[in-house]
Amino acid sequence: MQSESRRKFIVILLALSCILATYLLIGTSPITQKKLVRSSQIDSLITLTLEDFNIASNQVRKRDIQVDSVFSRSVYNIRVAPNFSKTTLHYTMKQELWPYRINPVAKVEFPAKDMRLHLLVNDQIYRTLIIQDDQDLILQQNQPEILPGQDSHEVD
Repeated sequence: MQSESRRKFIVILLALSCILATYLLIGTSPITQKKLVRSSQIDSLITLTLEDFNIASNQVRKRDIQVDSVFSRSVYNIRVAPNFSKTTLHYTMKQELWPYRINPVAKVEFPAKDMRLHLLVNDQIYRTLIIQDDQDLILQQNQPEILPGQDSHEVD
């Protein structure tokens, strides 16, 4: 008798979970992908993200590299304080660029711990951010910091 009541309880729970899942499926709207119209939108997103991290314009140098006769790539050299968390910048950049189907791929060069962040659209590099430590800079308020005890493979 007790096993039959357990079965009824399980069936009721399954029915409730199916109703809840159906409600969530119908009630939520899908994430709309934003459209990348011009490559200058990438520059705007980069600038806004750097401003959010309080990286001053004098810490950023931009140059263009001609790839072929119709395409040029912008390269940003960004100087940051030695204890600035480059991984946090990469993560935030990924969150900002993902709706536009821009994939930021990072590579950290050791022992200098410089990060190269390539922004790919349809598997083609459109922008490159080279993030380097500058011993003359001091970490500002509201900038992410490497926390003590983090392993080097977890951060920058």
